[in-house]
Amino acid sequence: MNRLRIALAGAGWVSAHHLAAWKSVAGAEVVAICDPSLERAEARAREFGVARVYADAAEMLQVLHPDALDIAAPVAAHGALCRLAADRGIPILCQKPLAETLDEARAIVAQVGTRVRFMVHENWRFRPQYRQIRRWLDEGALGEPVSCSMRVRASGLLPDAAGRRPQLERQGFFATLERLLIGEVLVHHLDVVRWLMGPLEVVAARAGRACEAVRGEDHAVILLAAGSRTAMVDGNLSAHGAPSKSSDQFELIGTRGAACFTGEEVQLRGGRQERLAIDPELAYRASYAGAIGHFASALASGACFETDARDNLETLALVEAAYACLRPA
Repeated sequence: MNRLRIALAGAGWVSAHHLAAWKSVAGAEVVAICDPSLERAEARAREFGVARVYADAAEMLQVLHPDALDIAAPVAAHGALCRLAADRGIPILCQKPLAETLDEARAIVAQVGTRVRFMVHENWRFRPQYRQIRRWLDEGALGEPVSCSMRVRASGLLPDAAGRRPQLERQGFFATLERLLIGEVLVHHLDVVRWLMGPLEVVAARAGRACEAVRGEDHAVILLAAGSRTAMVDGNLSAHGAPSKSSDQFELIGTRGAACFTGEEVQLRGGRQERLAIDPELAYRASYAGAIGHFASALASGACFETDARDNLETLALVEAAYACLRPA
């Protein structure tokens, strides 16, 4: 495939990150953007030099028949957009979460079937710090994983000096989500943990809401295990003293060594000692470029997608299991 022609569905907040990432993929071009708000699509098109805009995804796909559809639309639109692309034989890259519930995601995967290539844009594991920890695991520097913990902190749901809540200024839809922290944010972290640790099951979960401006949970702790392996994911978006944008801290302990990420440095400890500086902003952008570059490369070569739709169902199963723990007995 000499030139990869991409159509983008959705011109909201996250679309800017997708478009910037596509700029870094040699031989790829976003040829059109669609959004129910034509004004918003036109603004994104001007910003990134995209030639055509549409208000209707079906019309865009029918007229252009692109080489792939990148779905950056709200989650409620994912199913219809995936079906539109599959019906036309167009490969799909769909922003996470694939659907609001596991059952809905399974239905989308079943409806698409094997008709087209289908990857979920789960970009967190493409962050440089987690790619490095994966390399250390693959090299044997950590031995077998034993335990890990992942801590996520942000103050973005707390009012700032002007009374604004920075997280809601950036992503206003957070206010309306019934499933907020686990379903929208910690889905990333659960994916990283299962990718590095291997298959896990949710043992327990607790969550709550401290911010009155949102409908869903803003703090949660999830405990996972499989055999003697354990993991904990702990998140809070209303944490006083934390940065307004979420930051991760991570530790994985293995039988031969340990790896940790402190927010600005990833370290290997044990028999080998290594330290690598990580710029959080560069790492954030690199995660989009990594995921989208992987999609383009695998599409061209025929290789398997690392985060194909069926793999992503395993992550969504952990999300669903965490929510099941929160329901009254």
